[in-house]
Amino acid sequence: MNIECYYQFFFTLLLAYFLGSIPTGYIIGKFKGLDITKEGSGNIGMANVFRTLGPKYGALVLILDALKGFIPTYISIKLDFTTLFVLLVGITSILGHIFTVFLKFKGGKGVATSLGVVLAISPILAISSFLVWLTTVIITRYSSLGSILASIWATIIIILYQFNLINFNLINVNIENKTYLTVFCSIICIFILYKHRENIKRIINNTENRLF
Repeated sequence: MNIECYYQFFFTLLLAYFLGSIPTGYIIGKFKGLDITKEGSGNIGMANVFRTLGPKYGALVLILDALKGFIPTYISIKLDFTTLFVLLVGITSILGHIFTVFLKFKGGKGVATSLGVVLAISPILAISSFLVWLTTVIITRYSSLGSILASIWATIIIILYQFNLINFNLINVNIENKTYLTVFCSIICIFILYKHRENIKRIINNTENRLF
């Protein structure tokens, strides 16, 4: 990569963090006259908005949070960044959502933004992960459990892909090193599990808030 590409990468990283940091759930809550950080679980993500403001606003937050990850990742793909740089842009947008500068570095859990990043890299994987989440929510009504299982599902599929145990083209961009992809998915999965550690305890104790 030449010096111009490194400049493009730097500015794309800034864009990724800025977009990721936009607290869409908090903004929508304020638009409706509520401080979402003081309602329900206090989280700014889709599930708390869904429970507090209703399905329409919950779905809107899901879409907007996913776009925060999709847009910078898609731009980095179109700029023909290396696999490592594309994934770093994706991780930066997720970190922006989790540690948003607009809310004193306290944000969401990164699930929807991670979905957007994955959607830019592999629509098939993103859709299948979303279906895992949706199926889990329909059966258990636990959004947190759906997020956990979806992240584990995505990581397992990528590991199978790395070792050529999946015989179809899973990724729609040039991946020169599949190991980077596996490490990326593993890191995101660990992040999501860590951010849901209290949810896991409540699920075990049968005290977790249901989505509906």
